[in-house]
Amino acid sequence: MKLEEYYRPRLSEAGYDLLAVFSRFEYAMKKGGFRRVNSPDAAWQTFAEHLPQNFFQKMRQSDQAQIYFEAPPDYLVTTADDGVDWSGTPLVPNDAASLFQSIKTARNNLFHGDKKHDSDRDTRLMEAALFVLNEAYKEAEGSEVFHRFLNAMEFGL
Repeated sequence: MKLEEYYRPRLSEAGYDLLAVFSRFEYAMKKGGFRRVNSPDAAWQTFAEHLPQNFFQKMRQSDQAQIYFEAPPDYLVTTADDGVDWSGTPLVPNDAASLFQSIKTARNNLFHGDKKHDSDRDTRLMEAALFVLNEAYKEAEGSEVFHRFLNAMEFGL
C-alpha cells in the first residue's frame, strides 16, 4: 500500500481543504508584503493588525469559531527526558493575531504529525479555521492595503 492510500481516508475533507487554503493564504501573505522583518516567513501578526478592529469580536461571537475559544488546540513542549508532550495549558485567543496563532497551532498539530487526523474534534478545528480564514479574506477584499495579497490569493482561481 502507498502511504497516501493509507492516510487519505484518515483525514477529513476539511483537513485537505485547510491544507490547500492555509498554504495559499501564507503564500499570498508573503507575496502581498505581510512578511516578518528580514524574513520570507508570513507575518500573521501584521496581517491581523490590518484587518478591521471588529474582526476579532465578530469571530469571538461567531458560533462557527467557538471551538477556538472554548477548547483551543494544545501545543507541544519538550520534556525533561528529551521527549515531547502536550503543554496542558492551551492558549485561548484574545485578539486576532492570537486567533491566527491558534489556527496555526491546530494546523501544525495536524500536518506535522503531532495528532491523529481522525477525531471529530480535529475536524471541528479545521472547519472553524476555514471559517476564520474565509472571513479574513472577505474583510481583506474591502481594503486597498490587501491588494497584493488578494491578487496572489486569486492566482489560478
